[in-house]
Amino acid sequence: MLGLLILDIFFTMIKKDNSHHTAHQITIDELFVEMKKNNLKLTPPRKLILEALLKNHGPFSAEDIQTKFIKKTCDLATVYRTLTSLEEANIIRRCEFGDGIARYELLDPKHGHHHHHLICKECKKVEVIDACELEKSINSFAKKRGFTNISHILEFFGICPNCQA
Repeated sequence: MLGLLILDIFFTMIKKDNSHHTAHQITIDELFVEMKKNNLKLTPPRKLILEALLKNHGPFSAEDIQTKFIKKTCDLATVYRTLTSLEEANIIRRCEFGDGIARYELLDPKHGHHHHHLICKECKKVEVIDACELEKSINSFAKKRGFTNISHILEFFGICPNCQA
């Protein structure tokens, strides 16, 4: 029953515009405020990583972030430490796609932006599903069973049109 409901909601979400635009786009200044609230100093690696994630929607692996965006500015160990501190402060989130590679993207905790991903099993291309119609249904389902403070992570996997060719 819940499985059919999830599939129905999924196909409704895919029909909508999934171009990762929100009513409010978080700014670099808002990210710096979030860092300050979490007692994080604005170090050069943190600034570079936040700017890269803000300009280039991920999710990206630590290796991708270092090689594509910050080049030789800092080493990979610094990138990992920086990502860990930003994740602990709920400024970025870790995405796991079942391939053993952690990927990271910005969170917008102030404005509640929430989305899911559709990942190609072949080339690993990631499409954003920028709507979460599941929230009400999941909360209702969980509430009936006595659960509170519900969250979820939901990713979809398939073969993209390019890989099908």
